Amino acid sequence: MNYVSIQGRATSMSWTAQDVGLVIRQTMRAFLRHRMLFALTALGVLVAGGAVMLTLKPRYTATTTVVVSGRAQQDPLAPNGQQQNLAPPDDELVSTEAAMIHSRDVAAAVLAQLPPPPVPPHVGMRDRLCHMGLGFLCHASTPVDPEVQREHEEDAFLNNLTITPEPRTQILDINVVDGNPQRAAALANAVVTNYQRIALARQTADINHVATWLDNRTAALRQRWLDAVEKANAFDNANGLTNTTEGSTSTPLIERQIADTSANLSQAEGRLAAAQARADALRDAAARGDARAAVALSQEPILVATANALMQLQSTRQEEAATYGPQHPRLRALDQQIAATRASLEAETQAALSTIREDQISARAEVQRLNENLELLRQKAGGQSAPQAEYRTLDQEAQSARAVYETFLEHAKEVVDRAALLQPPIAVVSHASAPDMPSFPNRKKIGLGLMAVALAAGAGAVLLRDYFAAGFTEIERLRAAVPLPLLAVVPKVGGRSEQTVRRHVIDHPYSRATEAVRSLVMQLSMRVHEGGQPLCLAITSAGPEEGKSTLALWMATVARRGGQKVLVIDADHRRGMLDQYLTDGTTGRPSLGMSDLVTTGVPVADVIRTDPDTGFDYIPAGRTMQHAFSPVEIRRLRAILAELKRSYELVIIDCPPLLGLSDALVHANMADQVIFVCRWKSTAQRAVMACLERLEACGAPLAGVVATMVEDNAMDVMGYSYGNRDIKILSRFDDK
Repeated sequence: MNYVSIQGRATSMSWTAQDVGLVIRQTMRAFLRHRMLFALTALGVLVAGGAVMLTLKPRYTATTTVVVSGRAQQDPLAPNGQQQNLAPPDDELVSTEAAMIHSRDVAAAVLAQLPPPPVPPHVGMRDRLCHMGLGFLCHASTPVDPEVQREHEEDAFLNNLTITPEPRTQILDINVVDGNPQRAAALANAVVTNYQRIALARQTADINHVATWLDNRTAALRQRWLDAVEKANAFDNANGLTNTTEGSTSTPLIERQIADTSANLSQAEGRLAAAQARADALRDAAARGDARAAVALSQEPILVATANALMQLQSTRQEEAATYGPQHPRLRALDQQIAATRASLEAETQAALSTIREDQISARAEVQRLNENLELLRQKAGGQSAPQAEYRTLDQEAQSARAVYETFLEHAKEVVDRAALLQPPIAVVSHASAPDMPSFPNRKKIGLGLMAVALAAGAGAVLLRDYFAAGFTEIERLRAAVPLPLLAVVPKVGGRSEQTVRRHVIDHPYSRATEAVRSLVMQLSMRVHEGGQPLCLAITSAGPEEGKSTLALWMATVARRGGQKVLVIDADHRRGMLDQYLTDGTTGRPSLGMSDLVTTGVPVADVIRTDPDTGFDYIPAGRTMQHAFSPVEIRRLRAILAELKRSYELVIIDCPPLLGLSDALVHANMADQVIFVCRWKSTAQRAVMACLERLEACGAPLAGVVATMVEDNAMDVMGYSYGNRDIKILSRFDDK
């Protein structure tokens, strides 16, 4: 702890167990001093916090638990049993599904199904005055954009929607917060159903796109087959060919070779057509920038991974845009990543197209080779029967076109059947039910926290009040700050009137205050009366209402009851109250007093009065002086005090406050001892230091400091306090 001396120096002491105990005791005494402040502050915080807690609207949280199915994406163009697994890893899949559920599309669908309830209009004083006819107070109607209103509702819903993945599982907890428990449960379930519907619609759209392409291609192949059949039939009828039916056993070897070559040519053309179809579909997907279609149409692992990464980045950008707005820096970074991924996707698409192109070149070369072989066989067969060979060629072309058409027709049927078996990417584990208890506010936790805050606020208010207190609040600090002996600590005495307080040492001879005054008189008597000389004692303070006049009367009463001849002088000629104290305010202020002795030189006997209750003499303050003490008056005052000391054993001068008047310096300089009175918790430390410096500068013989109006809990030991039983015993001794 650091204490400041009168010279302004700080002495540092090491912390010991005794110091810690002292700090604890001082803190406890601070709480006792300001217990009312502590109670009021804590109660105020509790009342204010309780009122705020009562105004909080309850919020209910409903939870729907779903599991991510993790069903592999399949290539719609691949045959059954050869579909490739295009799904991302489990952790990425769960995060992707959570981000897709927390999207504006889902929010719009849920709010369309369960629109928010209408908000009742707020009717204030201004609205009431408007309805009463004061039109200038009416609110101007502002049109609300439905699109903006819808976006605000979606943002509010998304703020109350949280998707929480459970660790190391494929489980998602969908939480919806709302003021109505039934609506919260309905919203949570609606999020799941609408997302399932949107996901199925998206998958169906992808399948339908592929099916549409297959339908168009199948129609073209069917028309090609029909044209080939019609052409072969027309040639057959025109040339009247016979023995050309299927299954004829009289077919020449050259014709069987032509048939086998034509069959191989048909297969090669089929492979070429399939490669061309895949290339056209992939090129179309690349032109539209459809990453999902690229995933579905490609069998290249790198292309699939790049397309999946692009879809995840696009989903993340939608979520970030909904959360932070379209101008957030994170969106620019995501846009750069999306652009880079698109470029990579285009590169991988070109690579996939190159691979397919190689397949096309290979198939085209095989077709060309088979055509050349077929042409050679036709030339050989031309010599045998040119019309029959040409017919068979036309028939083989028709059969080849039929085979290709049937292959595409079967694949289209498989795609349609696969679309009928589509399943949503998530499945419900448990539906949300209306919660019984609100999730906010948790009144129990808030109440406990409010009590902790109230206690902390009360403690803080007490510590701040004690820290910023103007006066001294601890005896130890007073002893450390003032370089003078602490002669006495006078407790605070309560009374209904000033007379009750003045008579305290008479009515309560064994109280702490009386013992403190008795100890003070004894200390001064031991210091000065060793040679039998009388004592002139000056009592002053920094400001008024600090108890110096009461202390002077108590000391005079105690000394007079001890047999000393005592005189009390009221030296505060501006507001002297001694005469009113001793006469109960009935006689008014006397016309002659101490100021008259100094200024006019009236006889001392004309101004001395006697208190009938205590028996000591006193001199009132007299009339107000409008000038400072002159050298003549100072010499006269010194002579008067010397004369009075010949008649009295103890002369007590009740001096005016030092901060307001300088008269106290004159009386303090002429006194044998000077006591400085410091009122507890009232007199500022800087005021005490300034007054002591003035007294020291004028050569006043400072005896020490007396602390007045000290509370019982301000120090550890203040003297023994007699109980009622002890007082009765002491009273019996007094009677004897």
